[in-house]
Amino acid sequence: MNKRLKNVVVVLLIIFSFALLWANTNNQKDIEKLYLEKFQNPIYTLLYYINNIYYEKDKVDYDKVLDSTLNGLVEGLNDPFAWYLDSQQVTESKIEESGEYGGLGILVSYDSKLKAIRIISPMIGTPAYEAGLQADDLIISVDSSPVSEIGYIGAVNKMRGKPGSTVQIEVFRDGWEEPKKITLVRAKIETVTAKYKVFNSGDYKIGYIKLTNFGEKSASEMQKALKAIEKENVNGIILDLRNNPGGFLNVAIDIASMFIKDKTIVTVRYFDGSQEVIKPKTYEHFNFLDKLPIVLLVNKSSASASEILTGALKDNNIATVVGKTTYGKAAVQRPIPLENGGEVWLPIGHYFTPAGHDIHLKGIKPDIVVENPKKEVKNVEQMEAKNTTTFEAVVDLENDLQLLKAIEVLKMGGK
Repeated sequence: MNKRLKNVVVVLLIIFSFALLWANTNNQKDIEKLYLEKFQNPIYTLLYYINNIYYEKDKVDYDKVLDSTLNGLVEGLNDPFAWYLDSQQVTESKIEESGEYGGLGILVSYDSKLKAIRIISPMIGTPAYEAGLQADDLIISVDSSPVSEIGYIGAVNKMRGKPGSTVQIEVFRDGWEEPKKITLVRAKIETVTAKYKVFNSGDYKIGYIKLTNFGEKSASEMQKALKAIEKENVNGIILDLRNNPGGFLNVAIDIASMFIKDKTIVTVRYFDGSQEVIKPKTYEHFNFLDKLPIVLLVNKSSASASEILTGALKDNNIATVVGKTTYGKAAVQRPIPLENGGEVWLPIGHYFTPAGHDIHLKGIKPDIVVENPKKEVKNVEQMEAKNTTTFEAVVDLENDLQLLKAIEVLKMGGK
């Protein structure tokens, strides 16, 4: 057995040993028995024959074989929220969390079955948004390089580049007969997650906040937005969670605490039968919000932490929800680092809204359903590279039907 193959076997054993340490004593015996009876011999035997009789054995990349093995274990769970990230994907996710890069302004995942990049959501005001890209669009090639050949990391790296430079992507959308190629200009993307704006609709003054995700800085950015809006003596608040894929649970709790004073935010039920009822952090609360009507905007790309906040404000009668039914992700995930540099994200529980609703794979239906017109994709070659670091939100008071309905609801007292 060559050295690289031995390393693969060792890493597999270490990974399963980690699982044993994480479980309790009884479960250790169960997992050890399961591994010895079902996993050890088939995996070892297959590696043996790959190393000895496979025709192209000298070309085998055992790191890739290991990644495929781990990914297969997770895919076997048939759970859309159980993920394996290889070491490159872990590095990529840290780049996205770090804040700034030149790109298109889209949050994406990899569809391993279709071998394509799947868009989770476009960021407002970015090239992707201006081009009309939307959730669930598939990117199948970048600058004529098929995603199926260059892979997730290769595709993401090719979409990034110097702000002001152009990139061509091939997009497919459900309902189309064939994919379309569009050209975009890259922009400087910095993840300022809470943008705000105060504007008038007639003699009615509105404070508008666009929250793009629940990142490490989101709570402090939301505080900044609310402090600025409080000084403006507004008549009502619109909180926009459309295209917000979620983020950290603790950040969702911090932000919910700014709106909720003494009621339940969310209940989390864990794999072992235990549960945690989460209440607001009273020191985070903004008292001026208690006196104002609030409207929450959501759509099918509002997921996870967005749904925690939506459920909390809806069930506690703090906000009226306008838009489309949310994504339906109630899985609480735990990232588990592995010895090969990869990570496994496992759902360890589900959260339930204050009223006890399990919205997993169902979503939250708005109080008032409004659908915006679907956008057609288009080139944006003439668009100047934008610096999205500003805290000022962009609103469309002509074409955004959901926003216009939110304004109407506010003027009626929030109902």
